[in-house]
Amino acid sequence: MQIQAPKGQYRVIGLDPVDTLSWPSGPLWKECDSLDEARDFADQNEALYTWIDVYDDNGEVLYETGCYQQQLEMIKKLEQEPPGGSKPEL
Repeated sequence: MQIQAPKGQYRVIGLDPVDTLSWPSGPLWKECDSLDEARDFADQNEALYTWIDVYDDNGEVLYETGCYQQQLEMIKKLEQEPPGGSKPEL
């Protein structure tokens, strides 16, 4: 998979570890003319893909998002709760 965007553009690629590559349409893939456009497009699709990265024309990742971040936040919250859940105050 070519991650490097065409010269002067930004490439948005979204993947899901389960079956994105086997979907008939393939992974999320779009060329954008500006970084803002690429970030907006990535953010609009973050709930649908585990990982979404924005690459520049050198193949460098400039922005990352995806539903994995929401999953990490949920795990952190759960780790902070005492075992057995929160206890009501008396």
